[in-house]
Amino acid sequence: MIRLFAWSLLVIVVALTLSLTLGFPQDPGYLLIAFGNSAFETSIFALLVAVCVVFAVLRLVWTIVSGLNPWRLVSAGQRLRARRKANAKRSTIQGLLSLVRGDSAASAKLLEKGASEPDASSINYIALAYVANQKGEVDTALEWLSKGESAYPDAKSTIESVRAEILLQANRFEECVAVLQNLRSNSPADTNLLRLLYKVYAQLEDWDALERLLPALVKQKVMAVEALSSLADAVLLGQLRNAATNASELQQLWKKAKASQCEIPALVTEYSKLLLHAGEAEGARRALEKALKKRWDSETVLCYGKLDSGLALKQLLTAEHWQRSRPSDAALLLTLARLALRSELWGKAREYYEATLAMQADAEAFVEYAGLMRGLGFDAEADAATRSALETAGLSSSLPTPRSV
Repeated sequence: MIRLFAWSLLVIVVALTLSLTLGFPQDPGYLLIAFGNSAFETSIFALLVAVCVVFAVLRLVWTIVSGLNPWRLVSAGQRLRARRKANAKRSTIQGLLSLVRGDSAASAKLLEKGASEPDASSINYIALAYVANQKGEVDTALEWLSKGESAYPDAKSTIESVRAEILLQANRFEECVAVLQNLRSNSPADTNLLRLLYKVYAQLEDWDALERLLPALVKQKVMAVEALSSLADAVLLGQLRNAATNASELQQLWKKAKASQCEIPALVTEYSKLLLHAGEAEGARRALEKALKKRWDSETVLCYGKLDSGLALKQLLTAEHWQRSRPSDAALLLTLARLALRSELWGKAREYYEATLAMQADAEAFVEYAGLMRGLGFDAEADAATRSALETAGLSSSLPTPRSV
């Protein structure tokens, strides 16, 4: 407006100066404009005044329109939105920093403030869920995640992954499995989802589900090779124990197992014990013998000696055949002693026990030998073996005892 006033004043001054200089009052001049049948006639002075007035009006209109420029309104709106977004971002960052510092109360307040802004992000809801979960408020945490999913559908997979983590920590395994299976239908190769599914199935001891999951775990290299191998062994062991009362199912599981698994001592011994418990003593004996033929192992040998298959003499003959190539194997000697004892060959059992104990002190073997000697009437030897068993087990005492009168 000041500029308009200045221009108008300048025009008036110029007009007056020209009027006085050129003598417009005495001779205003004459202007005629003809166009076809139309004509326009005026004095030069009047024309100058009209031009000045028109210029002033146009200038005024331009100033008013410039002041009401819609682009300026749009720019102002953009600046306002940017300011709100910056405020939301600032609240979110401060809330996350408070969370890192361990100030849950301040963190929740700032994050919730950031979430109330129109330009908030899914981070606010995920962080609020995390804070609530830290406080043990699982349902509140899940509610925040639901709100975040409604507000930001594009972040659904991330939010659902966080939901699964929270459900897993809360031991709500069935719900966790449902969430993870739904996610996996869209992202079958997601290693994080596969890892979570593995953890849930392991907690549920769902060995069949873990067996179905194993190929994906191997393909996506979710775990180290050794860990995957141990998991496969644990799956087989779990399946065997679930089928403990069904000899046919046990044998089917063992048939489909890898050849390397059928040689692992812990698996072989457990399988033989379960078969024996299911009434399949012959199968249990053959399983141990087959495993020992492929891979000699002390644990498996000792299990063979403890196996009460009802065919102790046959087992003894097999074990004595093994001894020809392993005369100094302590585990085999103890197995021979036990098999001879079960076959009621007392003298042979004594020889094997004494050979075993001369080679290696074993508390359990001393106790068994003491029982044999007491049964044979050698009480002094039995008492000495009992004392040796206590000493070997670290149970001997130096405290005085009363003497018999």
